[in-house]
Amino acid sequence: MVFMHDLRWDDVKDWFNPYENGSVPDVSVPDTTLDDWETLLKLIRSQGWPCEYDYRDQRHPLHASAPELFVPDPERRIRTLWVWPDPNLEWIVRPWVPSEIVGDVNLFEIQGQERLDVFCLLLRTLGTALGKRVLVHGEGTDDYPPMMAYEVDDDRVVFLAGPWR
Repeated sequence: MVFMHDLRWDDVKDWFNPYENGSVPDVSVPDTTLDDWETLLKLIRSQGWPCEYDYRDQRHPLHASAPELFVPDPERRIRTLWVWPDPNLEWIVRPWVPSEIVGDVNLFEIQGQERLDVFCLLLRTLGTALGKRVLVHGEGTDDYPPMMAYEVDDDRVVFLAGPWR
């Protein structure tokens, strides 16, 4: 079997330079519901991805259900899911609101074709499970168009940003 890359490293490497573009691009799935969050939790479990939930500065095992991630907190403390879909790829998910799954990955962990393929596999796996488009924005640039996306209809990750500079 021949493996087809979603993206070629040489085509995107300038956008993945952590020294020029910030080190943590945002991965997001807009227009989600609690059911989508439930699907995410099931995906994490079914894939056997290590995961920890951080709340009130304490690490806990993954919650049993999505609504538990959004229990009202008058102190508005940050909640974080630390997910490792690959031993060398950390995806930090922030359950702020049920209407969007949003998190970061570290560009230092996505250097070279092999690591890019691992990242694209995460986007494809997430998008396929949810049946939704998965967007990747440069760090802190959510007001701009995404630089790449998993497209459900095409079942592939596409690069949208074009050449660097």
